[in-house]
Amino acid sequence: MENRLLVAFILSLGVFIGWGYIMSVIEGPPTSQLELEKQLSEVPASAPGMSKQAASSGEKKNPSNFSAPTSSSAVVIKPEFPGEETTIKVSTGLATYFFTNKGAAIKSILLAQHNTAKGEPIDLVEHKDQSPLPLALESNNSQVTNILQNAYYQPSITSLELSESQPTGKLIMQLTHSSGLEVFREFSFRYKNFMVNIETKINAPTFASQNLNYNVLLGPGMGGKVTSQTDYIVFSGATTFVNNERLETEPEDIINEIVHRGDIAWTSFQNKYFGTALIPKEGIKSAIVKKYSDNVYVGLKMESVQSSASSSHILYAGTKELQVLEKSGHKLVRLMDYGWFGNKFAFLVKPLLKALQYFYVMFNNYGWAIIFVTIIIKIIFSPLTHKSFKSMKGMHKVQPYVKVIQERHKGDRQKMNEEMIELYKKHKVNPLGGCLPMLLQIPVFIGLYHALFFSIELRGAPFIGWIEDLSVADPYYVWPVLMGATMFLQQKLNPAIGDPTQQKIMMMLPIVFTFLFMSFPSGLVLYWTVNNLLTISQQAYIYKFSKD
Repeated sequence: MENRLLVAFILSLGVFIGWGYIMSVIEGPPTSQLELEKQLSEVPASAPGMSKQAASSGEKKNPSNFSAPTSSSAVVIKPEFPGEETTIKVSTGLATYFFTNKGAAIKSILLAQHNTAKGEPIDLVEHKDQSPLPLALESNNSQVTNILQNAYYQPSITSLELSESQPTGKLIMQLTHSSGLEVFREFSFRYKNFMVNIETKINAPTFASQNLNYNVLLGPGMGGKVTSQTDYIVFSGATTFVNNERLETEPEDIINEIVHRGDIAWTSFQNKYFGTALIPKEGIKSAIVKKYSDNVYVGLKMESVQSSASSSHILYAGTKELQVLEKSGHKLVRLMDYGWFGNKFAFLVKPLLKALQYFYVMFNNYGWAIIFVTIIIKIIFSPLTHKSFKSMKGMHKVQPYVKVIQERHKGDRQKMNEEMIELYKKHKVNPLGGCLPMLLQIPVFIGLYHALFFSIELRGAPFIGWIEDLSVADPYYVWPVLMGATMFLQQKLNPAIGDPTQQKIMMMLPIVFTFLFMSFPSGLVLYWTVNNLLTISQQAYIYKFSKD
């Protein structure tokens, strides 16, 4: 029974582990825009004060701002959008935002405390050529969209750095376009906070007859990507939490646009460690997931009246740390995803994560935190483990009698079962005694497994020696080999129960697990190894020294 249970658990674990660019480029300015443009100057080639060299340098600098010469003596300058691009830097202590006044969007979101493999700060913005930036506005009218995303807004500040003495700050961007379109956007920041409050007002009186609608977009995709051999378990991509249900959208599921209506908590992009989300407050009627070319965007639909709209929403762009998400509210904790199997044990994952964080505060090292949490779990389940091993020891003693009964009654299964029940009663042995205590521990093991596997706290966290990051595999495979050795020793200590074929299968498991764990995060391997060592100690005591 014990061997079958262990094989079933290991096989179950193996199965579990096995599990736009918008609209296109507009060719030339639209007709209505041509009517609104003004001719700035007609400069004769021989005009004083402008040399051929200057004219040439000007053409090289902004070739798109010049039309073809109307004659051999004049060049007509027609800028589509007057102004120049400005980058505004906002630092909140946890994140650094780089806004552009072109379209009032975000170019980069850097997380200084989390670095890439090259040692550079993680950038949550995924950069793709000729694609709308995060927080870009769009309309169902291509000309209005062109203005919203390409016109130069007027920023209220050039930079902002928050601190304890200046815990809050705002960036305001305004646009008054010659078409009559007016846009007001206000971004409010707080020190040591990943949340940005955003107010948007759009007024388009000259387009009142066109029944305009507006969206605020988040995309394309998401930066801060995590690449690992085990990340196939984790969903990365567009996720919306609506009507208390977490909906994940694969790119191939999107034909044009998916609209989510109802009680919208947030729509987001998320991967194993990071998440960016739009959280509606007022003036939002639905969430969307759409595709431009091959790029996926999520967004919020704004309520509009006579082509004007005003809305309020929040941008969350940061880590998927349990405490941070719980503190942020808005059901953002549901950004946490432990996989289909792990979500069933989320009620255990959260307290185990908090226990890890508690010991991290004590030791300032997540490696030691893992060891102490493993020891405490082992102590809590020690009575059950003791009972399980005692039962296995008793089963080992009666095994010779069991074989005799099986040989005696090969053709009479009922008689064989009756005699075996009498044998168990006589020796006070319960064949299920070794199984049930182990079954009670499996949910906790699964919970801790997922707490370690999905925890961003382990990302970049060193332990000792060559282990510089507990979230990635041991580069020298020392811990996986040590884990395999402890598992082999554990098998040798167990009583040899079952037929020779079963025994050979059990002895092969340490080799299989060693190769499997070579690609696992070293934090997980550390937990499994320590757990094996503690189990071996308890086994040795029960089998060698215990007399009861």
